[in-house]
Amino acid sequence: MKLNLYNIFSYAIKLFLFVASVFIVHKAQSQVVINEGSNRNYSTIADEDGEYNDWIEIYNSGSESVCLLNYSITDDETNPARWVFPNISLSPGEYKTIFCSGKNRRPVTAFMSVVNEDNYNAITGWNTHNFAEPFYWDGVSNILISMCSYSGTGYTSNSVFNQSSTEYYSTVFAFQDDSDNICSTPYGSRVKQRPNIKLNNSIIGSGTIHNSPYDYPAPYGNWYWAAKHQMLITAEELLASGLTAGNITSISFDVVATDPNTFYTYIDMYMKMVTENEISTMFVPLDVNLTYKLWNSR
Repeated sequence: MKLNLYNIFSYAIKLFLFVASVFIVHKAQSQVVINEGSNRNYSTIADEDGEYNDWIEIYNSGSESVCLLNYSITDDETNPARWVFPNISLSPGEYKTIFCSGKNRRPVTAFMSVVNEDNYNAITGWNTHNFAEPFYWDGVSNILISMCSYSGTGYTSNSVFNQSSTEYYSTVFAFQDDSDNICSTPYGSRVKQRPNIKLNNSIIGSGTIHNSPYDYPAPYGNWYWAAKHQMLITAEELLASGLTAGNITSISFDVVATDPNTFYTYIDMYMKMVTENEISTMFVPLDVNLTYKLWNSR
């Protein structure tokens, strides 16, 4: 089904905005249109590489936000899903520019807050944290998890986790005593090891490497009061675990042993989709305000 079909190029190349969804009627009521475009963009608008590719601009002329997930854009009526939009929204009166460059770039988002646990007491077995809001995974991006744990009771011991070795640097961590200032530290130590993680019901990692109560990585870590971790999971690993594109609503960690008297003042977790294939010693800054780059279609 075509939605608000507009021919905007003078040389008669047709661009169509399609809806690829079972909720056709609901979608068709939203006024998303191709507002303008350029097929001779020599110097008007440059993409992030400084190149002047053809572009189109889409516009939400309605009074409600529109989720563009599963909308697609094409210049070929026989292939309506030539380029499918990711899970982003277009607010009322908002414009977005899409470059027809063939680079197939996706929007870059900042971290989303998914878990904020207060006075948490870890248990042996899978510890599951349900998300405050679902986190959408596009099925092709890698996922970066950022978390900080803090116990105001002072020196106790880390929980012990089942962990797996990885071929790449998958975890960076840092810890500190006497306060939770470590949560804003820019640097840490990286390792080719990651705690086994369950996203929804999909388990990533089956290793039996154990940290000691005084060693890291340890997502619930308060030996030295507070600890910060970032953990990377590749799309290949996510797909191999059985996870499919869509909403992630929970995260779990497999605890082997823990001090039943240890309560974490708080445990905060954030997630984002990334293109990086390896963790560095520098933590990715935590900015939960969503920002988007212009992306490229075709």
